[in-house]
Amino acid sequence: MADETLRVFGIDLGTTYSAIAYVDESGRTTVCRNTDNEETTPSVVYFENESNVVVGSVAKESAVTQPDRVVSRVKREMGTKAVFDFDGHAHTPESISALILKQLAKDAAEYSGGEVAKVVVTVPAYFGMLERDATKNAGKIAGLDVIGIVPEPVAAALHYEATTGADNKTVLVYDLGGGTFDTTVIRVSAEEIEVVCTDGDDRLGGADWDDRLRDHLLAAFTAQVPPGTDPEDDEEFLQSLATLAENTKKQLSKVDSRPVALRGAGASARIDVTRAQFEEMTEDLLDKTIDIVRRTLATLEEKTPGAAIDEVLLVGGSTSMPAVTTRLRAEFGWEPKLHDPHLAVAKGAALYALGRVVHKEQEDAREQASSAADAETRAAEAVGDLEARTGIAAGTLRSLAAKQTRNVLPKAFGVKLLDTSDPDWERKPERHYVAHLVHANDALPTGVQVLDARTVYEGQQEIEVELFEQSGAVAGPELSENKFLNEGKGSITGLPPLPKGSPLKIEMEVDDEGLLRVEATEPSTGKSLRIEVRVSVLSEAQIEEATKTVSALTVSS
Repeated sequence: MADETLRVFGIDLGTTYSAIAYVDESGRTTVCRNTDNEETTPSVVYFENESNVVVGSVAKESAVTQPDRVVSRVKREMGTKAVFDFDGHAHTPESISALILKQLAKDAAEYSGGEVAKVVVTVPAYFGMLERDATKNAGKIAGLDVIGIVPEPVAAALHYEATTGADNKTVLVYDLGGGTFDTTVIRVSAEEIEVVCTDGDDRLGGADWDDRLRDHLLAAFTAQVPPGTDPEDDEEFLQSLATLAENTKKQLSKVDSRPVALRGAGASARIDVTRAQFEEMTEDLLDKTIDIVRRTLATLEEKTPGAAIDEVLLVGGSTSMPAVTTRLRAEFGWEPKLHDPHLAVAKGAALYALGRVVHKEQEDAREQASSAADAETRAAEAVGDLEARTGIAAGTLRSLAAKQTRNVLPKAFGVKLLDTSDPDWERKPERHYVAHLVHANDALPTGVQVLDARTVYEGQQEIEVELFEQSGAVAGPELSENKFLNEGKGSITGLPPLPKGSPLKIEMEVDDEGLLRVEATEPSTGKSLRIEVRVSVLSEAQIEEATKTVSALTVSS
């Protein structure tokens, strides 16, 4: 690329494997290989000592001998307050993910011959705003300029459209990654990619299939070895068993059976595993994905009655398991399509990233114009300039910039209220619940949604507002089914004694970047409370501290 400052990268930050890609000077989407000459890197971090961290295949292998110093599947902890302690430092899911991102950026810089600064990072469609912001913060901690967070199915659809010429179709993306699963209905047209609805489970993925096979192998091994042999006391054996299970799963996608030789705890055994056995022991996991597909189709029918699915796109390495295609065909009559299931997300993210840069250059040029005609002239000149600076054809650049994406809210937001439906509620322990004002699958931006609430005590002089995000698959009202938002709390104080049942107007909206705005107004005084929440687990001070900690570590593969 002639101008390295315009090179942007798309990153698929996966639960088990990650990848990074960019659009080269020929307009071709290129996946950067790591130092092992592989297109994907295990999302595993090994804290070798207080100053050195290893990411990737060596880290994965180190889990066999030093499991207490290895972190894997950290993506499942994004958006939580999990803590990992190593060498006197407390690491968060964001800082662990930042180490993975640093290594990906380092490998990509060596592969592409240029600096990696601006990136787009993908997230599962079903990640809520907490998880999405945690992902963006991981990029900040890694020292990267995260210019966008894009849902994985949107990225996959961009790659799919670019490689197949798909146009004016309704596509269902079935995304079974290493640690997360979601289904998303997307409308693809020449002008935009619109997310219609999404559903999923952020704790269901290919790793669960691996675990089932690992448990089966362990049970079979224990049954064959001499009595008194306890393989569960052999940590090295258990770690190697996990790797064997993953490899056997992949092999069973291509062959009907595989022999597995196991040695541990002073004993050895050979276990034959068939694809049929594997599919039977994991059938309930596949059932869960089918249930989610049915929920997604029900939501689609509610939003767009009579809408039909034109094509089904399989994304994520675990969709290579033959049982996935067989089951979708049997349940729904579909013929799913595989388009680079391991790499489609990273490639699509690279396309999205370049499109964002081109669009910004065009908009900046238009702002300098004196008329509408001049604006379009300047925008065209900007594209021509970018063609000269990047080596990418102007038509490709215009196409990427023109493609708009429209997303939906992945999870509901609401406020905590007190349930007074029981006439004797004042004599009983307080029962709080969450009233959702904006809901999962609402189009973004949501627009202003209003809730008319009321005071519950006679002479009340203060009103407290607390904000929550849905945590489960269904937006239930129970507090246990929702997560309190950090900094999502405030009070209206200094009110005169209000009669019980005095009104309170609460307005809520979420913009297309995930900023949650809430305004609560007590009408008799006009006093109000405004909360703007960039939904996050970490504060700015914590992000700064994590950045210092990560920057002090040497990261290698």
